[in-house]
Amino acid sequence: MKQSFITFMLLLTAICSWAQKSKASDEKPIAPIIVEGTLEGVPDGTVIMVQERKGGTACFFREIEEGIDTLRNGKFRIVYTPMNQVDEYMLTVEKSPRYLLIYVSPGSKATITGVGVHPSHWYAKSDNPKQIEANEYRAYLDEKLPRYWDLQEKRDRSTVEAESLYVEYMIEFMKDRKYSSVFASNLCTLSLMILEGKNKGIKEKAVKLLAIVPKDEEQRDQNIYDAKKRLLPKYSPIKIGEKLHDFVLYDHQGKVHHLTEFNGNGKFLLLEFNSRACVPCVEHRPNAVLNNLYKNHSDKVDMLMVNCDPPYYWDIECKDPNKYGRDPWHEWNDKRGAEDIKQRYGTETGPSYFFVSPDGTILGRISYQEDLKAAIAKYFKI
Repeated sequence: MKQSFITFMLLLTAICSWAQKSKASDEKPIAPIIVEGTLEGVPDGTVIMVQERKGGTACFFREIEEGIDTLRNGKFRIVYTPMNQVDEYMLTVEKSPRYLLIYVSPGSKATITGVGVHPSHWYAKSDNPKQIEANEYRAYLDEKLPRYWDLQEKRDRSTVEAESLYVEYMIEFMKDRKYSSVFASNLCTLSLMILEGKNKGIKEKAVKLLAIVPKDEEQRDQNIYDAKKRLLPKYSPIKIGEKLHDFVLYDHQGKVHHLTEFNGNGKFLLLEFNSRACVPCVEHRPNAVLNNLYKNHSDKVDMLMVNCDPPYYWDIECKDPNKYGRDPWHEWNDKRGAEDIKQRYGTETGPSYFFVSPDGTILGRISYQEDLKAAIAKYFKI
């Protein structure tokens, strides 16, 4: 349980710059926000949590007790004093990797209603203009795809199909809207779905949405920066049948490695992209299929996880092997958040798996939503 909680905290704090933890004494105090609501079908005693969100990432600056409440009779009420002048927050259930993005200004209140423990089934209301706009996006999606959030929870083929429709409908909705932080957040989500999806023709339509973004926001807004990086990448994604593209990586002892050093050793290679700041990655550990492959077929297959964590967390992992848990096979990191590697291999969320021949040729790839056991049998003949 301790490891799960730490992993959850990692998700919420990933790539957040470590701003100063205390304010200068001459700064004006920030008024608290109130987040309260009624949730149906959620057990009493469930812990509800609020975290600040700034620049497209979650920021956790203080003791967790200041942003939580325990559900009683289906109700909760959180009074939270922000550390920064922000109006974006993440509302979630303790130990859940999913969250509801809410907008509420310091000194005001957000009201939450919902059914079930998954924040994707919750709704927020406040007098913040961003929240009003976000609810317009939500209402449009609920009209076009009324079962979208249910399909998201299933994590099977129906999820992939629903996400494809989500992208098509949302691009159509956004093409006539003005730029805002809500627009940026939704464009970031779209770009991620397009990167991991199968619909290649939709990318050009999404790129046109970037024309709505003011030039000075491209570097200032993390969401726009990420969306542009995915939609207009520095590298063209590597294709099946091509040879591995080399990158310099480091193991936990700081030794330099190359992604291509497995070539020519007579073994296949299972190449995995993973991160402890990635929801599906956390959900898919430990993985019995991978453990079985390592235990019973290491004479035929090498295994390498490209760890995509930011340098801060990689340094922690190197110093303490028991901090977050570690698989027994190779795990390397480029100490730069793996941005270039993920672009070249056309993956950002994970886990993603590449199947490589002994000479370094990419035989195939799958996402976490596909059958890993069947793919191993297909490409490695075991």
